[in-house]
Order: sequence, then structure tokens, then C-alpha cells
Amino acid sequence: VIRVDSLTPLAPRMPRPTTAHAGTIADKTIDELTHALRRGRYDAAPPSALAKRVAETLIQTVATAPRDASAEDIIARVREVGGALALVRREHLLVGNVARRVLKVIRDEASAGARGRGAEARAGSGERAGSGVVGGVSGGGERGGERGERGEREDGVDGHGRRSSDGGEAMKKLKRDVIETAHEVMEEMQSVSSNIAAQSGEFVVNGMVIMTISGAGGASGGLPEAFLRDAHKKRSDLRVVVAECAPRFDGHVMAKSLAERGVKDVNVICDSAVYAAMPSVKLVVLSARGVLADGTALVDSGAYNVALAAKAHAVPVIVLAGSYAISPKSINEEGFDSLFGLGSPASALEYGVHPDAVVVNPALEYVPPELISVFVTDHGAHVPGFIQVLLGEMYSPLDASLLAK
Repeated sequence: VIRVDSLTPLAPRMPRPTTAHAGTIADKTIDELTHALRRGRYDAAPPSALAKRVAETLIQTVATAPRDASAEDIIARVREVGGALALVRREHLLVGNVARRVLKVIRDEASAGARGRGAEARAGSGERAGSGVVGGVSGGGERGGERGERGEREDGVDGHGRRSSDGGEAMKKLKRDVIETAHEVMEEMQSVSSNIAAQSGEFVVNGMVIMTISGAGGASGGLPEAFLRDAHKKRSDLRVVVAECAPRFDGHVMAKSLAERGVKDVNVICDSAVYAAMPSVKLVVLSARGVLADGTALVDSGAYNVALAAKAHAVPVIVLAGSYAISPKSINEEGFDSLFGLGSPASALEYGVHPDAVVVNPALEYVPPELISVFVTDHGAHVPGFIQVLLGEMYSPLDASLLAK
């Protein structure tokens, strides 16, 4: 319980990096992002904006790594930075998710590079051995040993564990490949909203009545609106019912925006009327701030009420979520449930109006997988049970916990 006259607790301070990278441009960028997160500058911004900023910060971390750094050094540094950023505002699950995505890119590129160097070394050894036989000179003995040792050095490390000059070239190639692939991932994140909205025709039919609830500001409210606007282009006679989302009343803003963009039949209802209006509804559209490993959706307050009413009336519920919202976290993890819950009392009651009032303002809540028909992501539509498969494709199991040693 938070008293209305209490101050909002400060976010945990980001641990200072312990590796020898202090004073670099990357550290300055990390500090700027940490400050922006603490100040709440991304709380009402579209998720893609924060995802882009985090990805850019981590890409810069990779680019400014020392020339003699190994792939393991870069992974350790990115894990350190990503884990520390994820602690600043834990309700932004996508911060840790973007870090895990970048780490997966690094691991994949490092593995591909190692396989390529190994294949080149084996091919070179075979060619040299063949040329030795044809020339009448045996490939064995001292010269053969030298060739074998030289082949072993193709991976950038000599027989004594020292990094050779080839290792520097290999690291430059690794960094170049990682940055290029990470930029592709970042571009993919920027098109999440349009990719999800483009799938609206698969779920919406002519004359359908759709109920939705707006998210808090731009944090998750943009996806349902984009989805419905695209659906309106394909099915112009659809009807939309929007829950008003008291006390923020974001539903009014969303309904006005839809009406201004040509959706003619838009109705706003109070939150308590959701159950009564549900019998006429054919589809419920929600958006998620996060999707947990078991298919549970982390949603803005009020969405759970809509999902329960839909379940009671056998109305399908689709949840819109960008791939950056899918997290390997579980609600059963110790302390995880306490990270999400109450929001600032200021949005429910102005400061000083009732100094002795105790305000309980739920900000987020969970929708269990049994209330969700399908998740619509930029990777396609999937049932809640398929989330584990997506996690295996996007992240490495080694990065499930960013701060684990």
C-alpha cells in the first residue's frame, strides 16, 4: 500500500562496470540510457523506441571492445551491461530481452566463425599434404609438424594459448558480423507494429464486433489501435467497443483516434460494463507488456477483467505482443511477482486532495494462458504453448539469467 503523500521510491542504481572499459564512449551512452530509464522517459513511449535505444547501446558496446578481446570477453561485457540496464526499471522486460537477442547474435556469429576457420584449416592441411606427396616429399616429420602447428593457429591462438595476429583479424570480422546482424535485428524490431497489424485480416471478418482496452500511453496501447486501423481498411463495416480504462481514461483517447481515422462505429463503455457488453462481442483484442515463458501475459490493469468476461461468454481473446516482449522469465521465480503491481497514486488521486487517503492503484496484472486463444506477434500467430519454442529460437539458454555467473 502506498500513501498518496509518499514519494515514489528511487529505482535501484545501476552497478558500475568492473571491466576495463571505463571512460569510453560506450560507457557514456550506457549512463545516458540508465538516466533516461530512471527518469521514466520511456514509460509512455512506444516499445520499439526503447528496444532501438537498448540495441544501439549494446551494439556500441560490441564495437568499442578492445582488439585483443575474445568472444567470451564481449559476451561477458554485454551480459554485464544488459543485466544492469534490466535492473533499472524491471517492468520493462524488453530491456533484458533485447540484450538476450544481441547475445544470441554474438554466440551464433562466434560459432559460425569458429566453424569456418576450422574448415579452412582442415582444407589447407589437406592441400599441403597432397602437394607434399606429389612433389615426392613426405608430409610427415618436422615439416609436417610445422604445417599442423600452423593449421592449429588458424583459430587465432597458438600452441601456448597466446593470441596470434590472425586472432585480431578474426575478432575484427566477428565484430563486423555481429554489428551487421544486430542492425538487422534492430530494423526488425522497428517494424513490429506494422507486421502485427498486417495480420488483422486473418482474424477479423465483415460485421464483427471487437472489444479492446487501451494500454497505458504508448507503452502497449499502440498495438491494438494499429491492428484495428488495418482491420478497418480490410473490413470497413467492423464495430469497435473500447473500455475506458479509468482512472487514466486512455480508452477515450484511443476511441477518438480511431474515429478520426475513419472507423465509424466506435463506442466507449465504462470498465464495469464489460461483462454486460460481452454477449454481442465476437473478438477481444488485448496487448501485452510482456509474455512469460509459460504463456502468461503481463498486461495493463483492466485487461484481466476483459479476459475473464470473454472466457465466460466463449469469446476468443487474441493478445498482441512484439517479439521483444517475449521473456524467459516465469511468474514462479522468487520475488518476480513483487516487481509488478502498484503504480503511482498520482494517476488516481491528485497530490494533496486528501492527505490522509490511502490509494491502491494497480498498474499491471497477469492474464494466464488458459484465458488466451492466441498470441499475435511479428513472428506470426502462436498458441500460448508455443512460446517455449519461440524462446529457443530467439535466445540462448545460457542467457536466461543475465546476471548469473
